[in-house]
Amino acid sequence: MNRNSVTLKDVAAEAGVSMMTVSKALRDKPGVSDATRDMIRDVAARLGYEGNTSASILKTGRSNIVQVIVNEYDIPFYSRLIQSLSRAIADRGMIPFLQQTGYSPAQAESALTNTRIAGALADGVIIHASSLTGELVSSIRKGKPAVLIDSCDEHPLVSSITFPNEEGARAAVRHLADRGCRRIGIVGPPYMDKLAFMSDPTPRKLRLRGAKSALIELGLPYNESTVIPLRGMSEEYALESGHRLADDGLRFDGLFCFNDSSAIGLIRGLADRGVRVPEDVRVIGFDGVREGGFTIPSLTTITVDMDQLAQLAVMTLARQIEHTGDPLPPTRTIVGFSLTERESTR
Repeated sequence: MNRNSVTLKDVAAEAGVSMMTVSKALRDKPGVSDATRDMIRDVAARLGYEGNTSASILKTGRSNIVQVIVNEYDIPFYSRLIQSLSRAIADRGMIPFLQQTGYSPAQAESALTNTRIAGALADGVIIHASSLTGELVSSIRKGKPAVLIDSCDEHPLVSSITFPNEEGARAAVRHLADRGCRRIGIVGPPYMDKLAFMSDPTPRKLRLRGAKSALIELGLPYNESTVIPLRGMSEEYALESGHRLADDGLRFDGLFCFNDSSAIGLIRGLADRGVRVPEDVRVIGFDGVREGGFTIPSLTTITVDMDQLAQLAVMTLARQIEHTGDPLPPTRTIVGFSLTERESTR
């Protein structure tokens, strides 16, 4: 018998029971003894029976598939986020379906509106992608299960699980000050100089606000020259910035980077010009990617509890999926963090 063509009727015939009994047994429905259920499962496995996903969706309204949309796969932060989300989804008995947008608003919206995935196949979606705001997701999803990662809307329209942006940045700057730094620079995104004028909170604006407030509270300098905007947040752009900082005569004794990738690239760029970390300048990152533990020097960082974040995101989404009646009101949860001290600030 062709394993791909095995039907529910074939399993019932082989097991000597009705198709209804097989259906109940394979879907863990009541009305079947444990011994019969085990026997039917053994027969189904031996014959290679695979349930009809389309029929199951039509019958139950659920596929157990969770769509996950992120900006990209190929940087340490997203590798870690995807791993944690995939594990948490699988632990819940569901299947992750991953998509990347390449930071393209058009691709992001296409992923969210794809009728075959978002519209019919997936039970819900978890999103960490540029341009997919709570307002846009709410207007497209229209109450369907969705969770945003790191949305900072003051009045959320979609449930979100948020990084400790302001609190973590403040802790990073205070750590540098505790290590004796008095001229602390803030290394961030290309539009850093515009963040202060944005009315709506964003993750990076909150990190800037946390770092700035810590400097002011400590009585340390903060002005336009304190911030070092990068052309992008990857290692390559930070390496270029490290070269420029060294060539211009390094005026900082401590540097807080908005993510670990930029901290790693910055350290490399400084090293190319003979600037030593931590002897000449101390550096701290944000995120807690595992690669930071293997660089030379190893990277001090604000470590976000990514497993907790993923579990909360999946739990929040599952609650929406399983809920009947009117959509649940949106919630926002901030995850915890710890400061992981390594060689780059000792």
